Amino acid sequence: MAGVRVEPLSTREKLCYAVGEFSGVMTYDIISLYANIFLLEVVKLTPLAATAVIFGSRVWDVLAYPLLIPVLNATRPNKWGKHKTWMAASTLIVIPSYVLGWYVPGIDSGGKVAWYLVFYSVYLVSQTAYTISHRTLLMYMTEVPAERDSATTYRMICHMLSYLLAIGVHGQIVAAFGTTESASCVNSTISNTSTAIIADPETGYLVSAGTTAAIITIAVCATLFGVKEYTGSTVTGDDTSRGTLLKDIWEVCTFRPFADLVGLGMLSCFGTTLQQWSAAIAIQYAHGLEDQVQNLLLALLGASVLTIPVAALLLTRFEKKLVLAGFALLVAGVSVGMMYIPAGRLDILLVMVCLVGIGFAGPTYIPWTMLTDVADDFKIQKGKRRDMLFQTLFQSLNITSILLASVTSIVALEIGGYQSGACTQADSVAFTTRLLVSFIPAGATLLSLVFLWRYQLTGERLAANKAVLEERRTQQAADTNVNGAAPQLSLTMKSHDEPDTRGPVQLTYFGPHGSFRVKHH
Repeated sequence: MAGVRVEPLSTREKLCYAVGEFSGVMTYDIISLYANIFLLEVVKLTPLAATAVIFGSRVWDVLAYPLLIPVLNATRPNKWGKHKTWMAASTLIVIPSYVLGWYVPGIDSGGKVAWYLVFYSVYLVSQTAYTISHRTLLMYMTEVPAERDSATTYRMICHMLSYLLAIGVHGQIVAAFGTTESASCVNSTISNTSTAIIADPETGYLVSAGTTAAIITIAVCATLFGVKEYTGSTVTGDDTSRGTLLKDIWEVCTFRPFADLVGLGMLSCFGTTLQQWSAAIAIQYAHGLEDQVQNLLLALLGASVLTIPVAALLLTRFEKKLVLAGFALLVAGVSVGMMYIPAGRLDILLVMVCLVGIGFAGPTYIPWTMLTDVADDFKIQKGKRRDMLFQTLFQSLNITSILLASVTSIVALEIGGYQSGACTQADSVAFTTRLLVSFIPAGATLLSLVFLWRYQLTGERLAANKAVLEERRTQQAADTNVNGAAPQLSLTMKSHDEPDTRGPVQLTYFGPHGSFRVKHH
């Protein structure tokens, strides 16, 4: 590990960092979309047992973030890199636990519940450790805000691409091991997946899991061997908390820019997640376009992927608050319009879905670039590094928003009279699904603008922070041996044979974290 990075990130490094996102997103999204189907139709668990497995593992998903903070902070930097070490170790647990989560053991129902609860929980906790380390790694690749924003752009593009890849790889492989009865009207999940009993589903799921494991192994190796982690900082000290965990969490959460960003991020995440998860069932029951569900979902995600580079370009020309506000207003306006699209109008719905996807690029991407700004501002204001804590808390609260969106969707459909397995649904279900993709997410998005308005890191303040960090980097580079040699001790002394008229002996140490002097009379 090196001290301080001076040169900008190369395109290769940004790409190698970005593809590491595949490990988290692909496996997480496959489990989110298909675990219910697998547990109910392949494993043959009862709905109550399947719910216990999913909910129990998701609880660990939320708790893992605060529980892992002291463990990750207690790890000392090493030659290879503290965060890269955690990424490698986590992947060694993620892969077998993920694959075993798709295996059907020959035991009774109670044993199967315990099997899947254990392996799903182990997978989610280890995946959380990987995600924290991968997100925090960016803070140790470079301290230049523009370079971090650029790397985040690459990461978010890979984030959306991995979502598409997850659906494509898993869906195609599982379908290849059986047949889908298109005439079936049995809706097995809220995501509107209709599937008949297929010939060899167990093998299909295992082959999909193995293929996914191979993809994420390649992606993680690209990050581990293609990215260099640095330990130096413009702030003296490391990212390890010196006080208690609760005290550190309180200090971070009460930091005004972070508190506003959390409110903004949670509301934005809630709105976009609710809209994404409710889109499929709304397309079927509110618009009567069951055969177009996959095409419209691909249009939604494709529009988001293509818009992220545009959002990154806009950030180079305008303030982040202004750009994010524009995307938020677009999402809110188009979402309200979704309520009034006539049933069966594929042309209008396709245009509106693409506009929603374009709007998603803002709240999905920009808050993560703002988080690095908040961490830098905290370092300047407080003189401390809490990069991992910022990343951990922000991701944990986003996961909480996802859980709230899931609960909201299920409760709303239950109130609306949705009947699982029914060939037809009441008119109230169509109205409920329209609400889930229109007024509710639009309201959450508009409410997030209140926190965006309160957000203190304006363009002027970010420019001032950039100047401060640049000055500190320049000073530290001057204090560090640029040739990579070991730090030298400089001792200025007068011979004992002559009278010393220069004052005390001065010992100056030049190290990778700055310099200090010791005087002795």
